[in-house]
Amino acid sequence: MSQTSKQATYLTKHLFGAGIECPQKLFYYARQYPQNQGAVPFIRHAVFNKRLLKALVRSVFPQGVFVKEDSVSAANSQTNKLLEEGNRTIFDAVFAYEKMMARLPIVQRKDNELILFHLQTKVFDSQHYSLTNQEGKIRGKWQDYLLDFAYQAYLVQQWWPDMQLRTILVLPEKQGLAKENYLPGKLWHSDDNNNTADILPANQELVAKQDVTALIDRVWHDASFADEVLPRPTFKETLYFLRDQYLGGEKSSFDIGMKCKDCEFRIDQSRINEKTKSGFDECWVAKAGLESPSEQHVFDLIGSGTKQWIAKGHYKQQQIPPHEVMSVKDITGENGRISHAMRQSLQIHKAKGNSVPGEIIRPQLIEEVNGWQYPLHFLDFEAGNYAVPIRSGRSPYDLLLFQFSCHTLYKDGSWKHHQWIDNLQSEYANYELIRQLMEVPGINAGTIIQYSNFERHALKAIRRELMHESTTITDAENLIQWIEGIIHRNDSLHHDPPYIADLSRQVKQFYYNCEMGSSLSIKDVLQSVMSYSSFLKEQYSQPYSSSNFDQFIWWQDDDTGNIRNPYSLLSEAGDWPIRRGAEAMVVFGKLISRELAPPEEQSMREALLKYCELDTLAMLMIYQHWKHQIN
Repeated sequence: MSQTSKQATYLTKHLFGAGIECPQKLFYYARQYPQNQGAVPFIRHAVFNKRLLKALVRSVFPQGVFVKEDSVSAANSQTNKLLEEGNRTIFDAVFAYEKMMARLPIVQRKDNELILFHLQTKVFDSQHYSLTNQEGKIRGKWQDYLLDFAYQAYLVQQWWPDMQLRTILVLPEKQGLAKENYLPGKLWHSDDNNNTADILPANQELVAKQDVTALIDRVWHDASFADEVLPRPTFKETLYFLRDQYLGGEKSSFDIGMKCKDCEFRIDQSRINEKTKSGFDECWVAKAGLESPSEQHVFDLIGSGTKQWIAKGHYKQQQIPPHEVMSVKDITGENGRISHAMRQSLQIHKAKGNSVPGEIIRPQLIEEVNGWQYPLHFLDFEAGNYAVPIRSGRSPYDLLLFQFSCHTLYKDGSWKHHQWIDNLQSEYANYELIRQLMEVPGINAGTIIQYSNFERHALKAIRRELMHESTTITDAENLIQWIEGIIHRNDSLHHDPPYIADLSRQVKQFYYNCEMGSSLSIKDVLQSVMSYSSFLKEQYSQPYSSSNFDQFIWWQDDDTGNIRNPYSLLSEAGDWPIRRGAEAMVVFGKLISRELAPPEEQSMREALLKYCELDTLAMLMIYQHWKHQIN
């Protein structure tokens, strides 16, 4: 029997939630099985936002006392001792009971009542949203949050059975507006010491405080809710069942199915090949008798159909019957759009060892690309959305554009790179981005190329802001006029230039190569194109120098001779590797916090600049390959 980790001492809120999803996960958590890292940037972003929300809500409790004991046992003792002393407000309160523990950001005692606050980062519209439906049942999208809170409140109740509990769920308020600029930086520094004297109380409209006492009681006692949601007949039985699953030494009885697709213990095949333990594989070997379950699983197919194949017991791509996929002949014989069904069929043919075309370039792509007018501006923005906005008059998660990169390609094949990143000293990053973008040479001529329609949407959002603040921003009219000249351009599927073209649409609709998988993100498309393109190998085996790279080699192969993903090379080009947009958002959040030493701040800025430059270089590379093939 494998031994439980020394850390498997207490069941926590997170583990309770994981156990509700699948009790078998607790076996893997207790033994510290490796997890998929794909969600890590989003988790870090949520943690950043939660810290801001905590500091904001705490700012109205200036007399709050922090529980600072390190161990769970000591923190539990300090929490309960403080509550015994009478009316007060406690921050980071800890309650441990029978090998289960909970940490609450705010607990307030008022005579015979304990008010518990639980924070989540999902936005809420108090005017239009409801936690329950017309039948009074908890809506599915709020269910997990209330289960988390019910777990915490249950442990508090065990310590204070004679006290009346009131539970307040705190969420970012969609309709709320910040009352001052650079509020996140102020809140970040106040979080550990509650030094919130300069935080305006009016900023509380940024949070919705929902009394969920009745709903928590329903989670505890409603038999129909338990029957639909919980693995045991009652909440209490579920609680102790999951605790025992975590602390015990045996795997539970479990089922496999669609719920496994996003399991955190489903790791990349490359890690499995390196003999890393896979909880996902252990489950599917035990239940489905599969050899190497993660390899070419139907979960890795693009598009729909996975659910029906799982229901039929077709777990591997090789098991899908031939009559359920399109033939290669039918796919290559068409000239229209490449559908998800076509891509899926090509994946399945490849998994079965059937011959697939090396590359498909539809005529529509050739026509569009040949219609682009030089210079070509490959443009990418980096943006963040934070629970506490950085500018007065903005709502939670309003878009903050903090960076752009632009590779400009000229007709003779030469190119130049232009970039900008906010230094947090400007009046407002969104407006400064436009001012700096207007200075890119030739930006008003030729064709602007984006990957997805994000840049166009972002420009529209900034235009709305400027129109709202046109009386206070001195150059608003000029900025608005320039933006309108860009956003009113056609995509190149039309025949009237100038264009703002969408490279991702062209990839999705008109391009395929045999190295492609289920993802059409620019990161994965770039690797597939570089793997296939001898032209790019020749070009980018040579040193590349630019604003952020000096004699850098982008075409590098691994020990097996396969091309390494250029985005993975970024981890070797600096102390703060950024490989996706969510990571960039997290890193800029660290800059917003204004707590970094100058060398660390500089390192982060350099990482952001390198990542954003690679995004536009990736578009340039894909275009260069297409143009070479077309010619």
